[in-house]
Amino acid sequence: MFLIGNIIYSQNLTLTQVLSVRKKNIAEAEEYLTQKNWSMINAEAPTSETYGSLTFAYNKSDFNDKAESFLWFYYSNENPERNRISVQIHKKEKYNEYINQIKKWGGKIYDSYVEEKVFYKIYQGSTMTYIIDSSTQKDDFSSSKTIYGIFIMTNDSFRFSRYNKK
Repeated sequence: MFLIGNIIYSQNLTLTQVLSVRKKNIAEAEEYLTQKNWSMINAEAPTSETYGSLTFAYNKSDFNDKAESFLWFYYSNENPERNRISVQIHKKEKYNEYINQIKKWGGKIYDSYVEEKVFYKIYQGSTMTYIIDSSTQKDDFSSSKTIYGIFIMTNDSFRFSRYNKK
């Protein structure tokens, strides 16, 4: 049982792999994630006001919408360099792995704040901004668990985003 859990957990994406998906077109992103055992669960075309999106789940239950992780690939047909990516993580170990990698790459805290019961901390590197959010959620048994999110965009895109409070 322990070995099976480790095999499943190790198949999840590293932060380097997440960043590589951000640079792909939608066909390449779908093929790459599908090969890594992610399942596409939604797709929306871009409009003149919004990005298009592909939504993926990792290790999704066959019985409900629960999964080990979710990933949203936000894309623009006009400017692929501005693609954004977001990952929702339910395991503290994976969250810590991502934070440690951001710091290793030279990411520094840009800002932190609480908004609507969600704690945000923003790291900025030389080219990328990482918006980290942490919140709690009740599970089926009324126990609280922490959900982590990492939203990644270029520094240029961040300047005009709703997350930039400065």
